[in-house]
Amino acid sequence: MSANQRTDCFFNLTTPERIDLFRRRQALRVENVFRTFYGWAMLPLAICGAIATMIFIISCYKAIKARRVSRKCYALLMNRAIGDALTCFSALVTCTYVLTWHDINRDMVVVIESFFIGSFWSAMVSYCSLSVLKLFAVWKPFHYRKWFTMRRCVNLMIISWTILVLMVSYTLAVSALVKIPDLNQWSGCKAETCLRNMYRSRNLMTASVYCFTILVFVITCFFIRKAQNFSNSFKKREKDGGGRIRMVRFPLWKLALNVGTFAILNVPYAIWCIGLVLNPYPCLFQRNYSEMMRLLGCIRLFLVTRCILDPVLSFITDFQLRRCFLEMFGQGRKIGDQRSTFKQSYSSSSADQNSIIDRGTRSQTVTTIASSNPSTKDKTKKSASFGGLEVDRKVDRF
Repeated sequence: MSANQRTDCFFNLTTPERIDLFRRRQALRVENVFRTFYGWAMLPLAICGAIATMIFIISCYKAIKARRVSRKCYALLMNRAIGDALTCFSALVTCTYVLTWHDINRDMVVVIESFFIGSFWSAMVSYCSLSVLKLFAVWKPFHYRKWFTMRRCVNLMIISWTILVLMVSYTLAVSALVKIPDLNQWSGCKAETCLRNMYRSRNLMTASVYCFTILVFVITCFFIRKAQNFSNSFKKREKDGGGRIRMVRFPLWKLALNVGTFAILNVPYAIWCIGLVLNPYPCLFQRNYSEMMRLLGCIRLFLVTRCILDPVLSFITDFQLRRCFLEMFGQGRKIGDQRSTFKQSYSSSSADQNSIIDRGTRSQTVTTIASSNPSTKDKTKKSASFGGLEVDRKVDRF
């Protein structure tokens, strides 16, 4: 039947019938949005993100355990990767649900998506902590190791995840007061009142966290730039007392690369949060639910893309992580053997050169001593050959 046919069947509908028709049409549009943007479009990115973050977490753990990298810095990076893994796995659960379930319950999608902000929160905590570590190392270099210990970094990560759990619990509790009939009858909450206020407070906190992360990093760069004459360990190589060149374990440019991906790929989500906070219409989201969820689905693609891009950039720019990654497939030993063979050949060749130099030096020393201390035969020869001259000189004197 053609959709352009003329009929008057839908003009004499009562108000409940119109509301029911509107809800059914909206439900069909929402299911289409869920299956397209939360299912098929997200599925390959979520799989790649989950694999990349898990490999990064394992490589980070191996590097920290082998003490090849700075434990505090890379523990914070691993904390960020754990949040990214939580985001990717929650996206995979959402993909499985919307693609396999016949009647999609949008409340179930909202519950699963409550854990999706884990990557945003963990990245904020990690990058802010790394920026503060760099800044404090320049500001108070003699108190850095005493105040910023590994235990305090672990406690900071525990506190950050505790705050995230409280945020998720707050979201689920308010949603239950609106969605569950018994609790809704007891509380009297509505979507445009309690639920909207909850999301506005959470979005305000998310936007504030985004701006705070970038602000802390900019302040850190400013003070490090200002004090670079006093702390060269963050910007260039440094020679120790033995004359060897010591490289910085986690330089500032690596942090700038990570914060750059965070700032660029998370800016759509920050704008989304700011827009919902500034929105003065309570029913805007409910009346345009399918369009708003479609827009949010596109924004989620940027967030998962960052979860893929960060581990890839880390493996490209960090030799120790790349080495741990290759060791998982048995390739790191070959690199280590080649390096050890090169070191042994270099040390043996340098030892041979040193022995040759020592022999040459010894021969020159012996020659010098011999020339400075003539033998008795030379003395006798000298006296014999020049004896007449000496006598003549003595005779002349007399």
